[in-house]
Amino acid sequence: MRRLLSAIEMLAGFALALVAGLIFLTAALRYGLSTSLPDGFDLARYLQGIALMWGMSVATYRSGHIKVDLVWELSGPRMQRAIDIFAAFVTAAFFCVFAWALIDGLGGRIRSNELTADMRIVVWPFYLTAILGVVATALVSLVVLFRSFQPTDSHAHG
Repeated sequence: MRRLLSAIEMLAGFALALVAGLIFLTAALRYGLSTSLPDGFDLARYLQGIALMWGMSVATYRSGHIKVDLVWELSGPRMQRAIDIFAAFVTAAFFCVFAWALIDGLGGRIRSNELTADMRIVVWPFYLTAILGVVATALVSLVVLFRSFQPTDSHAHG
């Protein structure tokens, strides 16, 4: 699982690095040479979506997302475990439904033959890559849910 998460982090980080590079190049061309990078904005937003969707799976696995722990902190160990199981269930349910909805809409995206404005690049592969990130997040959230039922000596939260 560690290798898979490392690969996911690399993919999300690479997409984010490309976003930063595209934004820098677009700004440098605009202000330095009074020209623009064709489809720079479109490519940057698609790559940002890919980085976000793939990054969610790592955050879900490591419980590195934003959360409010006031009730959890004030609860006893049994209630903390119940809260963690409930949270893992809600997270898994959300991402499974989210992945299903995105997969369901992918056929329409492919049939629409949507292209970028300048270079006429087909955009559905960007959507597919982002959707695969949500599918990975759904699978990871199911692993987290399964592991939340496993007995542990020390209960780790976030």
